[in-house]
Amino acid sequence: MAVLGFYGVSPSDMAFFGIYVAVGLAFPGVLLVRVLYRRRRTLAEELALGLALGYALEVLTYIAARAAGLPLLVLVWPVATYAGFAAVPRLRRYWRGGARPAAPRWWSWSLALIVGYLIAWSAVNFFRKNLLTWPALGTSYVDMPFHLALIGELKHHMPPTVPMVAGEPLLYHWFVYAHLAAASWVTGVEPLVLLFRLGMLPMLAALAVILATIARRVAGSWVVALLALLGTVFIAAPNLYQGINVGIFTWRAAISWLSPTQTFGTLLAAPAVLLLIDLLERRRSPARRWLLLGIFLVAVTGAKATYLPLLLAGLGTVAAVELVRHRRPPWPALAALGLTAACFLCAQTVLFRQANQGMVIDDFSLFRKIWGGLTGLGERVEPSLVSVLGIALLYVLSWAIEWCGIIGLLSRPRLLMRPAVVLMLGMGTVGVGAVLFLGHPHMGQIYFFDASYPYLVIVAAYGLAVAVRRAQLPPRALAYASAAGVAAACLIRELCGVEVPLGAGQSDAVLYRPYIVLAVSALLAAGVLAAVHRRRVVVGALAISMVAAAGFPAAWCTRVLSAALHAPAGGAT
Repeated sequence: MAVLGFYGVSPSDMAFFGIYVAVGLAFPGVLLVRVLYRRRRTLAEELALGLALGYALEVLTYIAARAAGLPLLVLVWPVATYAGFAAVPRLRRYWRGGARPAAPRWWSWSLALIVGYLIAWSAVNFFRKNLLTWPALGTSYVDMPFHLALIGELKHHMPPTVPMVAGEPLLYHWFVYAHLAAASWVTGVEPLVLLFRLGMLPMLAALAVILATIARRVAGSWVVALLALLGTVFIAAPNLYQGINVGIFTWRAAISWLSPTQTFGTLLAAPAVLLLIDLLERRRSPARRWLLLGIFLVAVTGAKATYLPLLLAGLGTVAAVELVRHRRPPWPALAALGLTAACFLCAQTVLFRQANQGMVIDDFSLFRKIWGGLTGLGERVEPSLVSVLGIALLYVLSWAIEWCGIIGLLSRPRLLMRPAVVLMLGMGTVGVGAVLFLGHPHMGQIYFFDASYPYLVIVAAYGLAVAVRRAQLPPRALAYASAAGVAAACLIRELCGVEVPLGAGQSDAVLYRPYIVLAVSALLAAGVLAAVHRRRVVVGALAISMVAAAGFPAAWCTRVLSAALHAPAGGAT
């Protein structure tokens, strides 16, 4: 509250919005989750899932209410929920909830600290640069007026049209703007305040909790869940260059104030992934879980266009793997695939009307732009095919370093074939493929990567944990290996001294030097470990730990060192 007050939000706006989120979204959502998705959960997990379900039902209700010309009818669904659970005797017991797992105290504090960090990150990276009053409002991020216009459109019209072109249908993923419009109608808070200050905060907190829940469900470990959440929140590319943020090293987080659709889509897709994991890994699942999955998939159709193709790819991969393994039709995977495909077709024909929004097949188009940024030549010079493929290789190498923990699952092939793991690997593979082979005028293909990387982080953390457990590595050995990986990355960065963008006349061949040195160093280290230790599982676990530490831990260390030395550091934003 202090942060919001400092950046211009009145106490009344905070109070009205907070009451609406709690009473109008989260609490009725929790009641429905308790009925439709009966599992042992912590209170934080229950509240996060309830809030996500509240967003989904609010948007779907608001669409009908706004179309009828009575936007405040959006309150029908929470009122009806409360009335039903009060009037029906069989539902009254859900007011109390059920038994809960005992979460470690450190886990609760870790979640609280991460949510606190997200608030501080919002203040430093967004609130401070996007003010609420004129003339400073005129210098806000270039896309914010567009987002604000769409909220205004959804507040007053249904179906929506493009605000800047009269009568032109809005072929866009606009559900987040419907949520913000509904919140404005109910609370009286101005759309500007919702967009610039309040709207994303509950989403950030709920998303952090749900992603951690998915990781804990897959790995069965609180520690792995925390590691996966840290990897998602603090994502950063392994950067061995000196200089400004450019090209390869501007990986974006899946949560963003600058793209409300990305944050909203990520939040609504996460419960769908969680439900799919349960449905795919259980022989029988009650119909109420399928109903809940259907609600989230319908909500995802208009929340963010990138998610349904990823889910289709993941489910298709699961169906194929299960068919080969068990020699019989995998009915749960096929049913989920059919439900997702139906939502995808509905989105393409009704919401988007088959518009491609500028997305086309254009191999390696992103890397031509990255090459221009790294070399400082921009678009003045067309790179050669060899140069483009080289930059693409650096990008793939960066991914391999970041997610090398996945290799740890090779030590337990049955775990690698788990439907949950195959689902997330299928989603991640298509996300990576979209970056490699699609093109967009504003690099929109990166949103496929943004949508899929949290699930690759979860699998990588799971694989690292499996490798470490099988090798029975003591904490001290793991710490030494990780420290060696971080130290090697920082040392190579300083010794190679490659600064980007390159100076005039420099060959782009120098861009590969530090990464070649890192690859050779990793191979030498693995060879030394193999020579001094006979157990391959121990050598593999130590090597994976070292390489993984050269990813986002080393990237953040280089930022700190660069700040201490008064030199700009590359890295992800």
